[in-house]
Amino acid sequence: GCGETPYIKLITQLYGDSIMIANATGCSSIYGGNLPTTPYKKNEFGRGPAWANSLFEDNAEFGLGMKLGLTKKQEIAVDLLKTLEPVIGSEIVQAIINNAEDTEILKKEKFAQIDALQKILGGLADNEDAQKLSQLTEYLRKKAVWIFGGDGWAYDIGITS
Repeated sequence: GCGETPYIKLITQLYGDSIMIANATGCSSIYGGNLPTTPYKKNEFGRGPAWANSLFEDNAEFGLGMKLGLTKKQEIAVDLLKTLEPVIGSEIVQAIINNAEDTEILKKEKFAQIDALQKILGGLADNEDAQKLSQLTEYLRKKAVWIFGGDGWAYDIGITS
């Protein structure tokens, strides 16, 4: 865990606003959750990594639960988006669904597409599906769950050097 900080720094610099971190208790929790300060920062758009700390041995399961929850919310958001396609228009629906977010330009386009979608959804106050989707638009983005933990969490204390 104590040697993880350079990796954490690099990962958050590369993927910071698109990741959720499941962190095992140990050196990385001291580094990551030493309140009132935190090394995790927001970018110029107010977005940054989501970080949560689990107990020592259960971090793999904790991270898996985060991933399963994320995947389910993403599925619900896409299903609602497709359901609303006749109401909000194919152009924006297909643009969001087909945007792979695999470059910085496409990522910025996805944010703009989601902002435009939010404005459309705001005008559909009487539509229950639109209101549900307006609460889930963040899940229309590509996200990843990273599981951080050291040798203790991996049951490797004293085995490697």
